[in-house]
Amino acid sequence: MPMFTRRQFSASLAATALLPVLANAQSGEQKTLNIRFYDDPAGFDPANIFRIENENIAFNIYSGLTSYDSQTGEIIPDLAASWETEDNITWVFRLREGVLFQKGYGEMTADDVIFSFERIMDPATASPYASQLAGIIRLEAPDPYTVVIELDAPNGNFLHTVANYHQGQILSRQAVADLDGQVRWNPVGTGPYYLEHIDVNSEIVLKRHEDYFRGPAPIETLHFRIIKDESTATIALRNGEVDLVMRSNREENLQTLKAAGFRMNSVENYAVALKVMNLDFEPFADRRVRQAIAHAIDYDAICNAISPSLTQATDSILPSWMPIFSDNIPKYPYDPDRARALLAEAGYGSGLSFRHLGTSAQGVTEIQQFEIDFLSQVGITMTMDLVDTPTFNQRRNAGEFEMATRLLPAVNPDMILFNYLHPDNKVPGGLNGARYDNPEVTELLVAARAEVDPALAFELYERVQQIVMDELPYLPSYANNVFWPGKTSVTGVQPNYLAQVNFFEVDMLTS
Repeated sequence: MPMFTRRQFSASLAATALLPVLANAQSGEQKTLNIRFYDDPAGFDPANIFRIENENIAFNIYSGLTSYDSQTGEIIPDLAASWETEDNITWVFRLREGVLFQKGYGEMTADDVIFSFERIMDPATASPYASQLAGIIRLEAPDPYTVVIELDAPNGNFLHTVANYHQGQILSRQAVADLDGQVRWNPVGTGPYYLEHIDVNSEIVLKRHEDYFRGPAPIETLHFRIIKDESTATIALRNGEVDLVMRSNREENLQTLKAAGFRMNSVENYAVALKVMNLDFEPFADRRVRQAIAHAIDYDAICNAISPSLTQATDSILPSWMPIFSDNIPKYPYDPDRARALLAEAGYGSGLSFRHLGTSAQGVTEIQQFEIDFLSQVGITMTMDLVDTPTFNQRRNAGEFEMATRLLPAVNPDMILFNYLHPDNKVPGGLNGARYDNPEVTELLVAARAEVDPALAFELYERVQQIVMDELPYLPSYANNVFWPGKTSVTGVQPNYLAQVNFFEVDMLTS
C-alpha cells in the first residue's frame, strides 16, 4: 500500500475501508432502526448547532471536505477526494465529482463549499464557529471540483477545521436560498441520511439518501424517539421499544443492560472534563492555590466510587489518544498534606472559600459532593452557585464565575489548546474562561501550528503541555466514556471521539 505524506493525500485507498459496509447496503431493503434520543432537539444548522445529540443528527445529514475514522479518529476523505499543501498556508482540495445533495438539489460543487464557509464567516450569520475560519484570507474555485483556501498563517491542523463538524459541514447554496433562513429545521446536505420529519416533542425521522456518493446505507429509516429519562430509556431497550440507546450515562443502567446481554457500544476517554479557574478571582490568581486544589481532590477514588464505567481520572487537558499528547508533564497525585502546605505558602493557611457555577436542573452532582468533601479536609470551602440552564450558559460564556466546568469534545487539538489557552479567545469572546495569557505559550502554539515537521511540532506541543500543567489554569478532573447500548442484532455502532455515530456503518441483522 503506498504511503501518503502530510502534504498530499489521495482518497482512493481510504475508500476501500468502506467496501464491507457497501456490500451490505441494498437500496431495496426497508429496515427501520429505533433509537433513543435523550433531549429536546435544538436544530441542525451548522452555523449554530449545539450539543452532542443534535450534532449526531447533523453528522449523518451533512458531509465535510474531510471526516473522521470512527475507530481511530484519524482524518479521512469525505467530499474531498484528495488535497495538497506545501506550506500549511495554501490548501488545494480536489472534490469528488457527481456528489448529489438530498431532496433534489443537484450536484455539489466548489461553489457550495465556498458558500458554506463564507456563510459561517459572515458577521450577519453570527455563528459562534466563525473564529474557526477566521484565518482564511482567500477562497477560490478554479473549476467546479477544486477549492483553493489560503490562510493568513500556517495551520497544520487545518484538515480538522474543514471536517464534518460544525463549521466544516457543507450546505447547498440553492437550498439555503430557497429555505430563506430556515436551515435549522430543514437541513439539506450530502450525507447518508436526510431529515424527513421532526416533532420536537416526540421524534425525529431520518430517511436514507439513496444517491449518497458511497452508495445507499444499509438501513432505510432512522427513527429517533425522544426519551429524556435514563431509566425509562433502559426499560424501552429491554422491552424492545427501541433497538439502540443514544448515550446511556447512569452506572446502574449500564450494569443492568450489560448483565442482560446487550451490546455495550462505547468509546473511552473521548473528552476531558476541566475545572475552569477564573484567574481574576484573587485566590486563584496564585498558582499555589490552584495546585493545592489539584492535590486535594482524589479523582481516582471519586470515579471508582460513582461511575467506574463512565469516567476515569486523568492528568492532562488533552485526551491520551491525540497524536500530540505527552505524558511528560507535571502531575498532582492526591496529597492533602501537600495541598495544606501550598495553601500556607500562598497565605491561605487558615483556609479560603469560592463558588462553583452549576445548574439548578442538575443540582449538586455526586462528583461535586465528593469534591466539596475533599476540599473541606484541607480548609477550602466550595459552595455551589446553582442557576437555571440559560443563565448558566450565559454566565459561563461571559466568564462570570469563580469556578466552572467545561467538557469540550474535540479531535483537533487546536480546538482545546487555542480555545482554552490563547489570549485572543478569552471570555466573553471565546472559551478561555480562565483568562489565561502566557506569551511563551502563545508563541509556542503559533509555532507548533505552523510547523510542517511532525516531530518538531510534537516537541512544541509537549512544551505547551508542560507549562500549562505547571501553571494549572485548568484542572483536569476526569475523562468521559460514552456508551450506546443496543441489541446484539444491531452492528457497526462505533461512537467516534466526538461521541458521534456514523449510521452509514450501522446495520441490523434480520432472521
